[in-house]
Amino acid sequence: MGATEPFIVSDAGVIADSLVWRALANGFRPAPRISVSEWADSHRRLPSKGAAEPGRWRTARVPYLREVMDCLSAIHPAKRVVFMKSVQSGGTEAGNNWVGWFLDTQKSPMLVVQPTLELAERWSKQRLAAMIEDTPRLKAVVRPSRERDSGNTTLLKEFPGGVLIIAGANSGAGLRSMPARYLMLDEVDAYPFEIENEGDPVKLAEGRTTTFARHKVFLISTPTTESLSRIHSEYLASDQRRYLVPCPHCAHRQALIWDNMNWPAGRPEEARYICIECGALIGEHQKPAMLAAGEWRAQFPARPVAGFHINALYTPIGLGKSWVELAQQFDEAGNDPLKHKAFVNLRLGLVTKDPNEKLDSEELQERAEVRAVRTVPKGCLVLTAGIDVQKDRWAVNILGWGRGSICWIIDWFELPGDPTNAKDWELLEARVLEPMQNAYGAPMRVERVAVDSGYLQDDVIHFTRARQTRGWFAVKGGTDIGKPIITRASKVDYTWRGRTIKHGAEQWQVGGHTAKEWLFARLAADRERPMGERLVRFPADLGEVFYEQLTAEVFDQVRRRFVKIRERNEALDTFVYAIAAAWHPLMRIHTWQEVRWAEREAVFEPQGDLFANAPAIIMPPVVEKKTEEPAKVHSLATERLKQLHERYHEVVHDE
Repeated sequence: MGATEPFIVSDAGVIADSLVWRALANGFRPAPRISVSEWADSHRRLPSKGAAEPGRWRTARVPYLREVMDCLSAIHPAKRVVFMKSVQSGGTEAGNNWVGWFLDTQKSPMLVVQPTLELAERWSKQRLAAMIEDTPRLKAVVRPSRERDSGNTTLLKEFPGGVLIIAGANSGAGLRSMPARYLMLDEVDAYPFEIENEGDPVKLAEGRTTTFARHKVFLISTPTTESLSRIHSEYLASDQRRYLVPCPHCAHRQALIWDNMNWPAGRPEEARYICIECGALIGEHQKPAMLAAGEWRAQFPARPVAGFHINALYTPIGLGKSWVELAQQFDEAGNDPLKHKAFVNLRLGLVTKDPNEKLDSEELQERAEVRAVRTVPKGCLVLTAGIDVQKDRWAVNILGWGRGSICWIIDWFELPGDPTNAKDWELLEARVLEPMQNAYGAPMRVERVAVDSGYLQDDVIHFTRARQTRGWFAVKGGTDIGKPIITRASKVDYTWRGRTIKHGAEQWQVGGHTAKEWLFARLAADRERPMGERLVRFPADLGEVFYEQLTAEVFDQVRRRFVKIRERNEALDTFVYAIAAAWHPLMRIHTWQEVRWAEREAVFEPQGDLFANAPAIIMPPVVEKKTEEPAKVHSLATERLKQLHERYHEVVHDE
């Protein structure tokens, strides 16, 4: 081509050039200025599986979530958003909407952190996958994982211009993976306090966002105990927004609080809300209009962190517990500190106090009743025992249980012996199972026994192995916060091939922290109750040693665990094991309804003449000189006890 010839561009060249510039333009095009709530209303669909109301998402159904989601939008200046909430209040769905908005509109990395790697995988498979599948815009962006080189795995979702990483708070590798502009921390109060000697997982994850000047962090959780709750600390540092709704009678705007719920004693089905201003009763049927007219109001508007708190009273009708159901649950919790704690945390979205009140041994001793050990008072319908093994003795605590988990200390003793000697174990068994007479003359004996296997484990397992069907079982204490009082058993018998033996020996894990929290809360609350209404009741002749050992530990807020203030604490440990025995899956007295207690009462506290025909069997006369009569009486008593227990199993356990 000569120098003077015109420069000619072919049609193909024009098209190629146009495509290049179009791709570059798309790459630098700013993200759509759409809020998270607008995106959710336009594009989000709830799946038919798992959603209370499948179909199109409507923010108007949960109006208090609109401002939470809009604070997560790119156009909002907030860099940190905190949502302290009750369960079933929509917090996780607000986070899911944020993730959907991100996948559809943003070209950057995002990190979603769940409490554990297992929960992260579950969230990805059940929540995220369903949202992508049911939302056409997301389905077009995120390629199916079954396609080769799709960049789509359970914990990694690649899409044009961005990536979504899902991690567990218990995995340092997942939190260190790569920088992230957006960070969602779900259920942060369930995170471990430290992972792999690297420190707090929240701080580790937040370190991923420092690369981006315009980053956002969203923390969501139901709260737990005051000193342990991350979400509570975050909310206190925020502008502390509350959702104010107008009274339908006087229009006064107020935050809904549990103290203003009211119902007649024993009739939770009549639960109503009392307006704090005019005192009028508000029915739940008026709640939809109140929610629609509500607004968030910050107590500290100058603070940069947007913090929101919501409780179950706000939950839209049909999406969670009704006011009546909440009132029923509150009544059912009664004086049980663990049930009350769960209600406050899960339903009210509030923290509970730390179990840090120091109990005084002398004060507890002064609460003793006029009752001797090994006497079973009226209302006591179940006996359990906890045993601590020492090198030269056993410490034994026998507890009695009644309605409302009222607890009596029936007996406490230390039996000298050699735990490596089978004969001494047999003496212990005979002492623990020796029948005791209740207030109605009925013989009762311990039904379930928890034996600590933290010391001389093989000897404890050997002894309990043959007695598992008779209610004896080995336990091992734990100190993890939040663990149930008793968890699933571990098999400890194996074949030569290394397989567990199906009906072999078992070892049960005990949540020592939770059991102590339960006990200490009841002992502290009993301070304000009259003697006849106390939840933990002591006999008169326990002795100072018992009370000193029972109060030998306090809760250390710095180390976040119970610590010893005295060397010996066997009374406390055995108390914990006896509680675990009562909570055993084959007992579970904390779940019993009135019908179960009534059945027990019919057996052990009969109103008729069940024991009238055999007074000597229950209370043998004192014999001045040796005769064959005591042996005969003992034989009759044993036979009668056998008959009673056979009847008990027919009435109570045949379910």
